[in-house]
Amino acid sequence: MKVSLCKSLLIFGLLFIVFSINRSYGQDSLSQQSQMLDVKLQLLDSKLELLDAKIKLWEAKPKELDVKLNELNNKINSMDFDPQKVTQKLKDIDSLLKVKQESARNEDKQIKVIQEVEPEFSPDYKSAIMMDPVRLFEGTFHISYEKILNSRFSVNLGVMATYSTKQGISDYFFKNQSFAYLDAASNSYNSFEGQVISGGGLIVQFRDYLLANHPNKPKAPIGLYAAPQLMYRNITITGNYKEMEVVEGVNEMVDKKIIQHLNIFAGGAILGLKVPVLKVLAVDLFAGGNIKLSKYTNESGFTKNKGWFNIDFSGVSPVAGIAIGILK
Repeated sequence: MKVSLCKSLLIFGLLFIVFSINRSYGQDSLSQQSQMLDVKLQLLDSKLELLDAKIKLWEAKPKELDVKLNELNNKINSMDFDPQKVTQKLKDIDSLLKVKQESARNEDKQIKVIQEVEPEFSPDYKSAIMMDPVRLFEGTFHISYEKILNSRFSVNLGVMATYSTKQGISDYFFKNQSFAYLDAASNSYNSFEGQVISGGGLIVQFRDYLLANHPNKPKAPIGLYAAPQLMYRNITITGNYKEMEVVEGVNEMVDKKIIQHLNIFAGGAILGLKVPVLKVLAVDLFAGGNIKLSKYTNESGFTKNKGWFNIDFSGVSPVAGIAIGILK
């Protein structure tokens, strides 16, 4: 009995211990769960408060915007102008600015076009006065006057004055002349020593400026030209020769003076180019050919067998030279 009583007491004690432990544990878990629930409820309350605050802000913002819009409308209404008219004026100003900009661009384009297309300044010359410096080396002063007929044609008249001796710049030309006279008695030529070549002459040209009818090309008296020409010169050659004469019964060589009159006719054509210099001066380069006929007054026909460098040459001869002068 005692043993069974002890066992039952022991079993009852163990059960009591276990039950007390379980009860305490259950109480602890319930208290923790209640605390967690309180925390959650507090969080929910704070969330609700935040939501209420947001809703109030959302409700307040449209009201503030309405107030501000009303203020702006009142200010606009209080102003002394029509916004539509101001807008129209601004549009008009923009259109005027656009028109001005377009006109400025067009003017710039026109200026550029004018600068590109503008031809070079070409003076309107009416005449030219030229001098041939090459003829100075034969003792001849040659000056010419050119008169413009129209943009293509002109007439050129040249005057020559000759006085050539062994002295001065005509020395080389004079020394290379071969002087001879016709002896009527023997019908043969006798040479003599020349002293002076003098005389005058005229040259007439009708010039055709070949490029004058082309656009942007120079007009007469400037540019490339072709010209027929006629020349006449009257030359006097003075010299002396020695002749055997009987003086007081003695044969002596006596100096005789001789004067020859020479007429020169020539006709031909030249091709030339006249270039302006500094818009006032001009340089004229020309070349061509002539048929030249020379005749002494005491002879019946034209001269023969003369070198083409001689002033009394008859035949075909070249013509070339340079002239300088002024444009008017």
